[in-house]
Amino acid sequence: MSKPIKVVGKMSFEGSITALALFMLINSVTPGPNNLMLLHGSIKRGFWACRWHMLGITVGVTVMLWLSYWGMAALIISFPAVMLSIRILGTLYLLWLTYQMAKTDFIAVVNDALKHEQQYKQANEVLIQAKNVEVKKRFGELPLNFGQALLFQWLNPKAWTMTVVAPSLAMFHAGKPWLDNYLLLAMSAIINLLSISCWAAGGHWLRTLVHLPRVMRVIHGLIVLMTLYCAVTLWL
Repeated sequence: MSKPIKVVGKMSFEGSITALALFMLINSVTPGPNNLMLLHGSIKRGFWACRWHMLGITVGVTVMLWLSYWGMAALIISFPAVMLSIRILGTLYLLWLTYQMAKTDFIAVVNDALKHEQQYKQANEVLIQAKNVEVKKRFGELPLNFGQALLFQWLNPKAWTMTVVAPSLAMFHAGKPWLDNYLLLAMSAIINLLSISCWAAGGHWLRTLVHLPRVMRVIHGLIVLMTLYCAVTLWL
């Protein structure tokens, strides 16, 4: 006669933490709208200037994942029109973003940012902050601020794919609704933040090539084309 299974702390585990971790890693580190925007923004302004953009992405995805664990995933699947609307809005935003990227004088922007960073090292912080007010971006200009990056996740079909599928891979039930799955959410947030940071760091490194205008133009063109490709792939 088999012995009964003892459940400690009334907690059961479904799925695999490893599967969830790999899924979040692959979806967070592979090319997509978030990573391309960070790459473009960090080449223009540097890694540190992207900190709020990165944090907004991670918080936005984590909130969506938390809501999915509460049942939003099932709701979205039940109403295909919702995902269609998200796809349309996401496509329109990516097309607008592609246009904004394409018309940017990329080399001039990078040189301007590098000049201000040099001034930061040579002048006092108050004066540089005043200068930075002049350089502050128009709405939607990369890198995004925290709020813009967070809200964009709700128009990003790749983020929706992540957050809708993730609950089927791993889920905790602890009997405390406000704490359900918090460990999985923390793990996913860390994986996401580290993954997107790689793209921002890569963009920061590419700024060292600013003295090679042709190379920078090629890099800029590739980022624009890849962003356009992201918009097209939403319908493939």
